[in-house]
Amino acid sequence: MAKKKPQTINHLLNQPQGDIKALMDQLTKIKTINNSLHQSINPTLSQHCRVVNIRKSTLVLAVDSPIWANKLRFQIPELLSYFRQNGFISLANIDVIVQPN
Repeated sequence: MAKKKPQTINHLLNQPQGDIKALMDQLTKIKTINNSLHQSINPTLSQHCRVVNIRKSTLVLAVDSPIWANKLRFQIPELLSYFRQNGFISLANIDVIVQPN
């Protein structure tokens, strides 16, 4: 029996149904949303905030202290509106968590 040739990373990433491709697609989506987030909020707040996940209709943002979490929570209605107007129409919630760097 012939030995199966190992798959390359590029092959794994380009498989239409592969788990790695799905993970890479999720990472690309998070990066896109993160860039959009940083363009839509105050530059000072932007330094303390990042997108960490998007699950179904919930965007999860992390900040590095409770102070920034409070400031960001006040902006959630405007952020939801902004993201819905910019292609994320199914977004229903934004959760803010504290994750110190």
